[in-house]
Amino acid sequence: MNARGFYNKTIKRLPSFLEKIVAGILLVGVVYGGFRLVVDVFSFTAPDTNGVEYIEMLLESAFSVIIVIEFVRMLVKHSMNTIVEVLIFAIARGLVAGHESALYVLIRVVAIAVLLGSRKYLFKDFDFIEED
Repeated sequence: MNARGFYNKTIKRLPSFLEKIVAGILLVGVVYGGFRLVVDVFSFTAPDTNGVEYIEMLLESAFSVIIVIEFVRMLVKHSMNTIVEVLIFAIARGLVAGHESALYVLIRVVAIAVLLGSRKYLFKDFDFIEED
């Protein structure tokens, strides 16, 4: 193999390798976030918050962990399906854990419906196949 072929092969593989490093770093954060979530759930003591605020804090933490897990999946599995799932979870996080006006809630619901509809009707079989 000549130097140019080695260089091209290295350049093509480097982004995938860097994505996997970033995914590994994020997984460390997910483990820490999951541990903190479990500690918060079983502590039953949320300083200076009432029950509703405590539940909202737990929901925000749980959704953050889930979104990072889905983002890691998106970095490792390169498919259109994982990208749409990350977007759906990100929009749903704001829908469930946010306090927004009715118009913003409607916009989020429509966005999720558009993503689900596009996944069902516009994706082909090859969109679900993972890239190497």
